[in-house]
Amino acid sequence: MGGLSPQTPRPHLTLNNPDPTAAAATRLALQLTAACGVLLALLAAVGVLALQLHFESRDRDQLHAHLSAARALLASVDSAGALTVLPARLQASFGDEPELAVRVQGALDQPLYEQGAQVGMPARLLSHPSAAQPAPLLTWRQDGRAWRGSAVVMRMPLPGAAPLTVAMALDIQPHEGFVRSFRWVVTGYVLLMTLAFGLLARWAARRALARVAPTALDI
Repeated sequence: MGGLSPQTPRPHLTLNNPDPTAAAATRLALQLTAACGVLLALLAAVGVLALQLHFESRDRDQLHAHLSAARALLASVDSAGALTVLPARLQASFGDEPELAVRVQGALDQPLYEQGAQVGMPARLLSHPSAAQPAPLLTWRQDGRAWRGSAVVMRMPLPGAAPLTVAMALDIQPHEGFVRSFRWVVTGYVLLMTLAFGLLARWAARRALARVAPTALDI
């Protein structure tokens, strides 16, 4: 009385009357897959951003260390003779680092020492040096390579000497390449995992609804 008798015909599936269980399973799987895809995309974006911030922090620390070393060299320039040998001392301190570009210039923008002139340090970096460390970072591209640098005003104890602008930049092209590769890997992972989750969700939803549907018909 409360259910279908043996003589009661069950619904007949046709093209105009598709299986409601399959349709409901598809809708549920699509909703779950969309939610999963959004969540994975957000996690991937956070991971890429964290990696970029890690490299930026490391570059800031390296530039801070190099600028501090340059400040120590300039602090020892207290005579004309010390000023004469300053370029050689800068070369000895930083010349063996090919990924580092250095420019030390006077008040009239005349270079006192330059290493890695091909970097093409932008005017906005050299014309707005920081008065103290840590100096702001500036990123630019030159001849297809990415650079990140800082500039600081430094003084020498030499009487009557004008302050110098010390600018340094690091070649961050390897970092850029790694982040780009990491972004592609993460993107592929998100797409594959979303697809796999969608297939699994559809299978699980159809199986669950298939168990519920006969029970609902028998009530």
